[in-house]
Amino acid sequence: MITISWIELKESDDGVLTRLPSPLELPEASTVPQALAALGYKPGQIATMLAKRAVAVFGVYATAHTPLYPGDRLEILDSLHFNPMENRRRRAAHKAMVDGKKPPRKSQKRVGIDQHKDL
Repeated sequence: MITISWIELKESDDGVLTRLPSPLELPEASTVPQALAALGYKPGQIATMLAKRAVAVFGVYATAHTPLYPGDRLEILDSLHFNPMENRRRRAAHKAMVDGKKPPRKSQKRVGIDQHKDL
């Protein structure tokens, strides 16, 4: 038997861990899907969670073949509600506005010289 810890981040937590991880005992050589099944998730739910990358071990996305070792932390993640790249752009534009600088421009696709028919 191995002991791992697991934690579930729910939508109501607003991305903040509000409780400590709980221990879970599993047989040796268990995988992530086996741990999720031990927590009461159904096979369809497990497949969906793995496909949506909603499960991680120490912050690294897990697959159906990810093995678990003693002391691992299984994380059941909440889905993203925003695009991280768009959020970064908003923060940069806000910082530029506050600092009184010109906001960063969006990157533009460059057109090669051979694609211009007029030249």
